[in-house]
Amino acid sequence: MFWFALAGLFAASYLLYTYVTGVDLKCGPLSGCEVVRNSKWANWFGIPTPAFGVAFYLAVIVLSIYRAYAPHKNAKLTRIFILLMAWAGFLESVFLTLIQRYVLNTFCFWCLVSAASATGLFIFVWLDKKVEFGIETAAKELKIVFATLFIGLVAGGVGFYFLLQPTAPKTSNLALTQGTPEKLYVPDGATTTPQVNEPAAEGYPIVADTTPIEGAMTSKVTLVEFYDFQCPACGVYHKLVIKPLRDKYQGRIKFAPRNFPLVEVHPYAMGAAIAGVCSQRQGKFFEYYDTLFANQKALTRPDLEKYAQSLGMDMEKFKSCLDDKTAQDQVLNDYNAGRSFGISSTPTLIINDALIEGSPNLDVMSRLIDERL
Repeated sequence: MFWFALAGLFAASYLLYTYVTGVDLKCGPLSGCEVVRNSKWANWFGIPTPAFGVAFYLAVIVLSIYRAYAPHKNAKLTRIFILLMAWAGFLESVFLTLIQRYVLNTFCFWCLVSAASATGLFIFVWLDKKVEFGIETAAKELKIVFATLFIGLVAGGVGFYFLLQPTAPKTSNLALTQGTPEKLYVPDGATTTPQVNEPAAEGYPIVADTTPIEGAMTSKVTLVEFYDFQCPACGVYHKLVIKPLRDKYQGRIKFAPRNFPLVEVHPYAMGAAIAGVCSQRQGKFFEYYDTLFANQKALTRPDLEKYAQSLGMDMEKFKSCLDDKTAQDQVLNDYNAGRSFGISSTPTLIINDALIEGSPNLDVMSRLIDERL
């Protein structure tokens, strides 16, 4: 019971820290941690959900130490408390796991670790039996408990150190590297999926290694958007189509936005695109992306810095990044890829390996996605 509580405490503490600070959340072999963190289930009554897990596991640890320290005092009452908490922790973990499976359609690795810990704890509470300890046995048990606690704290500290190390921008090999996407024509008023009419050609990959990704990596559908932060049409499309699609298919599709700043007509587009790259390097891209589209009429450098500060970014790193040539190169790579695909305006979408001509409304885009899921 004590070991399971320590494992659960580590997972819940790491989640709580990332939820409160907003730092990059490493998701192990899975990809749904950000989806879960950004969902409505991440907070209960205004309190981050992992906080309840931390309180639960700490309470179990304290009661376990108390039982070893004073085995003859309130033994029955202590066991009842642990049993009630084990039930509560188990039911909460089952509920949240079902939410991930059937509502969010993706899983958070650390949530699963916590759920496994709560389940293991629950099983061992039921297997727990009242045993009369003598003084010597109780002292030996207490030594084991504190030795385990010490080892757990050291291991947890090392784990936190490595998990909190900064990482490169999130990337993923989506196997969409066959070159220029085929053309997908969507006539006005289309009610079914149009056919692909043009063959693909060699060129840039549809999704670059540096492209930010939102959603489940295992999804059958990848939606790529070429956008311009200062483009009025992009702003309207973001509000009416892109954001609703991301909310509707959260955890079910991969959303991959790419830069296509039209600098000839939008003088602030390049600076905003570079700022987006800088936000990506701090694990804040999608929050920043939404913020810029909500403030399209204020994209000067002071504005860009103000938005970054409001999202809790490291301002020294952010300001330095704005002048970093590699950030500009990332934007230009997106732009050149778009040009190689024949893109000349924004917004332009690619679904899987098919480039969509025109800007389909929410219903048509939903239909295109549903047919591919």
